[in-house]
Amino acid sequence: MGFQNSGGEVKNNNGEPEERKLLPVCFFCHEVPEEGIRSGFFLRGIFICEKCEKELVCSKPEKKDEYMLSIAKLRHILFKDEPPR
Repeated sequence: MGFQNSGGEVKNNNGEPEERKLLPVCFFCHEVPEEGIRSGFFLRGIFICEKCEKELVCSKPEKKDEYMLSIAKLRHILFKDEPPR
């Protein structure tokens, strides 16, 4: 759901449990922002990093391919089917 985690218990060289972090992965660029969750926002449970947010906000219809791809991804987020509860 937009997070990266290798899962399982990891131990350091001394055999002690090591702390694991859960990091957000951007839906658009599939990258983990340097500042983690502070570098983006969630839209309907999907993480969007600041870099991709700026690209979306500044996208222009003149760049048709990029613009249409952005619109398609936003539609997927906004109009996706909700899982049954």
